[in-house]
Amino acid sequence: MAAMAGLIAIAFAMLATSSLAGPVYRCASAGSVSFQQVPCASAAEERALELPEYPPANLMERDRLLAREAALDARLLRRAEIDAQERMAREARWARQAEAEAERERARTMEAGYFYPAYPVAPLRVTHHRNPVAPSMNDIVMGGSGLPRIR
Repeated sequence: MAAMAGLIAIAFAMLATSSLAGPVYRCASAGSVSFQQVPCASAAEERALELPEYPPANLMERDRLLAREAALDARLLRRAEIDAQERMAREARWARQAEAEAERERARTMEAGYFYPAYPVAPLRVTHHRNPVAPSMNDIVMGGSGLPRIR
C-alpha cells in the first residue's frame, strides 16, 4: 500500500515539473522582479531564461528501492504475526496457570473438610439438674428409679 502511494507521489511530481519545462521570462518593472511563462507586457527589461531539464529517472534504482521497501514491509508483517502468536500463547499459558491454581485451591479446601461454626437455630433450653444423690442399697437391690428419695 505504501509502495502504491509512493508511485502516485512520483507520478504527480513528474507531471508538475514537466509543465515548467520551456522558457521562463524574467520581467523587471518599477523595481520589482517577477518570473512568468508568458512574455512580459513591456519588452524593456525582459530576459528569457532556459531552465535546465531534469535527468530521466533511474528506473533500475527506483525498482531496487521499491523491492527493498516491499521486503521490509513483508518482514515487519511477519514480525507482527509472530508477536501476535506469542502474545496469544502467553495469555493462554496464564489462563491455564490460573485455572490450575484455582483447582489446587479447591482441592486444598476439600482435603481440609468443611468446618464451619454451627449456631443453634432455636434458643437453648435451660434444664435444671437434680442434685445427684448416691443410690441407697434399697434402690440398688429393688431397682429404684434413680430419683432421689425424700427423707
